[in-house]
Amino acid sequence: MHGTLVIIGSGPVGMASALLLKDRFERVVVLERQSKEKFLRKRGFTFPIVFSPAARAVLRQIGVLDAMNQERSPYFGVVVHKRVLGAELTWTAKRAGIYSHWRNHIVATLYDRLAAEGITVHFDSELEDIDFTDNFCTEATLGSIPFDLLLGADGVSSQTRKLLARSHPGFGPDAFNAEVLDHWYAYRLPAEGLLDERYGSGDHGYALHVHTDNLRQDPEAKFRVITVAMTQPRPEVSVVIKHGPDLSLERVRRLNAAFFGSMVDDDVLDQGWADGVGGEYRHVMAPTFHHGSALLVGDAAHGFEGNGDLINLGISSVAALPDLLDNSTTIPDALAAYDATVGGSLREYSEMALRRSLEQINIEVAAFEIGALLRLNGHHPSMWGIYEDDFEICSYMKRYERDRNRLRNRAAALAGGLVVAGASRLRGRRA
Repeated sequence: MHGTLVIIGSGPVGMASALLLKDRFERVVVLERQSKEKFLRKRGFTFPIVFSPAARAVLRQIGVLDAMNQERSPYFGVVVHKRVLGAELTWTAKRAGIYSHWRNHIVATLYDRLAAEGITVHFDSELEDIDFTDNFCTEATLGSIPFDLLLGADGVSSQTRKLLARSHPGFGPDAFNAEVLDHWYAYRLPAEGLLDERYGSGDHGYALHVHTDNLRQDPEAKFRVITVAMTQPRPEVSVVIKHGPDLSLERVRRLNAAFFGSMVDDDVLDQGWADGVGGEYRHVMAPTFHHGSALLVGDAAHGFEGNGDLINLGISSVAALPDLLDNSTTIPDALAAYDATVGGSLREYSEMALRRSLEQINIEVAAFEIGALLRLNGHHPSMWGIYEDDFEICSYMKRYERDRNRLRNRAAALAGGLVVAGASRLRGRRA
């Protein structure tokens, strides 16, 4: 039994970590920068989340999965929309046995479980400093808090990561950063009428719809539409607009109206937009996740533009910590082992996610999925990779790199064969 566990940030990954590790520490302290009212708000916009089997196993282990399933919506897969030669084509990938959940219901369920276990979340917290040598952190109200293990689960804009970068002896502060990739705006619409027919009902609607092209009306402006239909607690369509940082929010609003205007009444669309929220997609670069007895987890460690995989990786990866703590001589040894194995694989996944955000892996994804249909390789991480029943990040990334190299070799062999065939045909003509 260890002394004190301090967790900075009480999002899903932070609270799941507290519940996973509570029996190994005499005291658990959770610090949350938001107010309790904002943290637990049940109205306004919130994101839908589809849990992978690995994440569901963790949620079942900590005793919250059944409560979360009380408000789950059917979800059957992904529908990709792509214009080819002026015609819109769709590509569908189905997956059985998965469901979507609103994020605010997930947060409320985890918070209730923490309260039942006697773990207090200190809201309106302000982390001022961390002493990575003597193992204590300083919070504006609580003062100095000693810790045996500190987990930084405070998101993409992590204060923990900034303090770790400033103090780490092996890397300079510039090695830790969060690069802005794109912007997003998200809101919800009632699933009614034409919108319901296209995005909100039946197998076709209960899916993640991704429109991969800019609008015809403005082909130069980066503008992507992503929708998910939800049935609980009422029928709605979650909308996320991904757009370039050069677009003003007003222009994005007009492009959004051009896309949905024929499906939704103007006043409903305007109200949904007004209740939405916006932000930035950031890509976190951290050459290491640990320093002494402190560890970055979730978005704070490997934040990227997720399409369902970010929170699943955050929750499933911390599941490695209990065994590492039990089987290591010291906590720093356990964190070093985590960073060398799970951390290294997460950094590889994050690098792939960066190429995905920059839209540099479309051909790779297509090649992977064709190979998966032929049972020549596994699914690409961007598709159903993390939703495979036996997913484990370290073995999965080894398999991904192996399959990726095989695809490269097949492509090189095919190209070489075409060159040889072309040269042979040319010699035959000359003869």
